[in-house]
Amino acid sequence: MGSNDSYDGDAEGDLKPNPALYGVAASTYFSDNLLLSFLFPYAVVLGASFEQMGLMRSARNLFQNVLQIGWGEISERFSRKTLIAIGYFSSGCFIIALLFSRESAQILTLIILQSILWSAAVPAWSSLLADYTRLRTRGRILGKIGAVSQFSGVIAALIVALATYTQSGEMTASSFTIPFSLSAVTAMLGAILILFVKEVRVDRTIHGRVGILSPLLDKDFQIFLTVNGFYWFTMAFSWPLFPYVTVNVVRATVWQIAVISALSGFIAGIVQPKFGSLIDKFGRKPVLVLSRVSFFLYPLLYAFATSWLHLLAVNVLLSFSMSAATVSFSAYIMDSSPLGMRANYVAASNMVLGIATFLGSITGGVFTSQISSSIGPEKALFTGLVFSAVLRLISSLSLLFIKETLPKGKLEN
Repeated sequence: MGSNDSYDGDAEGDLKPNPALYGVAASTYFSDNLLLSFLFPYAVVLGASFEQMGLMRSARNLFQNVLQIGWGEISERFSRKTLIAIGYFSSGCFIIALLFSRESAQILTLIILQSILWSAAVPAWSSLLADYTRLRTRGRILGKIGAVSQFSGVIAALIVALATYTQSGEMTASSFTIPFSLSAVTAMLGAILILFVKEVRVDRTIHGRVGILSPLLDKDFQIFLTVNGFYWFTMAFSWPLFPYVTVNVVRATVWQIAVISALSGFIAGIVQPKFGSLIDKFGRKPVLVLSRVSFFLYPLLYAFATSWLHLLAVNVLLSFSMSAATVSFSAYIMDSSPLGMRANYVAASNMVLGIATFLGSITGGVFTSQISSSIGPEKALFTGLVFSAVLRLISSLSLLFIKETLPKGKLEN
């Protein structure tokens, strides 16, 4: 019999990571990594404009995140496993439908539908992971699970690279059949595997505050949400622009995109457990601030890229920062949230992320589209990327105002 029943524990970290948990982490990241890598280059190949791309990115950012505050409350009241299963099974179905879409309007509709149901899985998964961690060792465990996820992404990218290496000439819609098919299958696999993972049931009467708006009443978390919202707005400003560099400037092929994803993911998988240990030793805040400051280099270096090898170098270099930011961000939110409210805190954070990135992406797309009419699309793309780099640098420094969540007495000596 599988581990299908809930576990009535009363303290965090009562459960130990098991093969089923790692299997879900690997299969779902496998799917997400492929979809993220190829969805927007696919839209560029189909002829999406700057404004259309900004709208697609914005819609995905908004609907993936803003509804999580409702999903988070549902998952804590009923079953986190069920929402994860629903989120990834539906994601697999919509990815299959994407294979048959050739119009921007169709893609936008599928992006919205996939994002709405996929968003049910995100706060539930983060809350479920917290069942397997304790405050002092949280970074290490998250680092290990993150490493497994990253390596699954590497395997996904390598499979795509090998399967598409013989494809020649410019990319067409059919070039994306393999990555989208693999993404759909592994999403559904993750939906099945989650049924064999245990979850902890806890008493949700915490400090007299239970409800979907509880995280917004936490003053320290309010500061974090405000700073994080500004940061994500500036991050998303350049997101609609990156696919144009990949497809139209350096003219990367599917296998080259896959190699970029594989190598950067491989480095991230190796170093993520180490960063997990570092945040347990030195705290969440310093690692989070230092890693995010470096992200201004993404749009800056993309602006000067002329070869796919330049993009490879940028992504490999900043995979160290990506690992550090991912594990420290996850640990920070888990530290901030009481038992029985973790999905709510994750959902509140992602709601702010969704609104901020929605505004950032659509602003970046419209800004670049408007100036392209006067200076041309190539110069507009370059200007938008450089401007985004400046915004990212400014916003990342605002993270200095957040509070450290790991008490000094808990830091390792």
